[in-house]
Amino acid sequence: MTASVPAQPPARFAPYHPWDRTFYLAFVLACWLGAIMGFADPVIARFTGKADYDASLILQVHAFAYPGWLVLLTLQVLLIRTKRAQFHRLLGLSALVLIPVMAVSGVWSEILSQRFYGPNDPLTQAFFIIPLFYTAAFVLLAGAALLLRADPSAHKRLIFLATITIVGAAYTRWWGEALMAAFGDGFFGMIINTFTPFWLFAALAVLYDWHTRRQVHRVFVIALPLTLAAHLAVSAVYHAEGWLPLSRAISGI
Repeated sequence: MTASVPAQPPARFAPYHPWDRTFYLAFVLACWLGAIMGFADPVIARFTGKADYDASLILQVHAFAYPGWLVLLTLQVLLIRTKRAQFHRLLGLSALVLIPVMAVSGVWSEILSQRFYGPNDPLTQAFFIIPLFYTAAFVLLAGAALLLRADPSAHKRLIFLATITIVGAAYTRWWGEALMAAFGDGFFGMIINTFTPFWLFAALAVLYDWHTRRQVHRVFVIALPLTLAAHLAVSAVYHAEGWLPLSRAISGI
């Protein structure tokens, strides 16, 4: 009889890799690119007085809060690059205020948009589920990142997922029409033209983990299948006839 070889325990996920600094800096730059390309036109229209409707105070807060997240992310990445971890941790606590402000201003701004565009446009009413999902997913992921900030590898991957959730919306504004023209707006077409940016970023992060650690972090293993299920659910709601009256009720149309 041959002696059995005991199974080796899985290798511990390395929290740091020399390439992380470059990867996450490139990620921040890609986020700014998407934000600029996706929202430059409406921002210019707003500041030149050509927007479709006046900006209320909550819309102005929204317009500063979401770029504020990217500013915070940029500063946090630069603080780590310059080995100022203590300042990184202190500045990160500002997210405890910023995340709720983003959530409330984001939902209320979308309600205002629904009230302006939605009354005579069923497609706009159906769309309402998408920003509601973005907000909920962002809050859950960013909140989990704050709770797990003592675990650096989990923390930064949750921040990554929270950020691509909202930055994906900016890329969708940039690419969405072309994707819709190519894939349509059916059940799977809607998922492609809405969530492709998210999945491209997610795929890059998974491949990066595998290339640098030869394993994928548990955050991605758990969160990405749940996100896929959520995207399927969002498309189901988007196409459901019963969603339109509920959308109108929520937005007060």
